Order: sequence, then C-alpha cells, then structure tokens
Amino acid sequence: MSYPNHLTKFSNESFRHFLAKATLFWLLRDLKHDIATEWRVSNGYVDICDKTAHVFYEIEFQASPKIRTQKIWKYKITGYEIIILDCSKMPSDIYEIQKYLEQFIVLD
Repeated sequence: MSYPNHLTKFSNESFRHFLAKATLFWLLRDLKHDIATEWRVSNGYVDICDKTAHVFYEIEFQASPKIRTQKIWKYKITGYEIIILDCSKMPSDIYEIQKYLEQFIVLD
C-alpha cells in the first residue's frame, strides 16, 4: 500500500533499487512534487508516481529493450508519461547517484 508523499519499500527490493527510489523520492519532494511510491496501477505497482508532472518512474537494473517495452505497456495509462530509469550504470557514490538521477526528472 502506498501513501501520498511517503517512501514505501516493497518487500523484494534490492538495496541499490531502494537507494535509487529513495534518492529520486527526495529529489522530487524537494521540487514540491506530489508523489507516491509503489503506486497501484491496473497491472501492478509503479516505483514512483509523480502526480504533479504526470510521470511514472520505473527503476530497472536490467533495462533491455524487451523489458523496457514490457514495462511501458504494463504501466501505460492515459495522461501519464513512463520513464524507465536504467540504473545499471548508476554510480556508487551517494552524491553521484543524486546527479545521475537528476537527469531523468521531468519538471512540471
């Protein structure tokens, strides 16, 4: 279950996945965006729903073209853009992670 503007950890997430989600959550909240994590959509749960910019963010570490296409179709909802974040190249340093993820943010 997700609550607006609260960070939620899904039970099977890796530490790196949660770190990416938490950092993106922090960045979006600093922009005063209305967000939810593990947001329920018709075919599952999207990692982050940015209600302000109408964007779903899905964090992937194995973002092959096939997986990207599957995720886009799985979470496709009219009025929302879907961003698949390829975190396979995400740095280890916390400040570099922040810089890396900032490039994917869609402003309202």
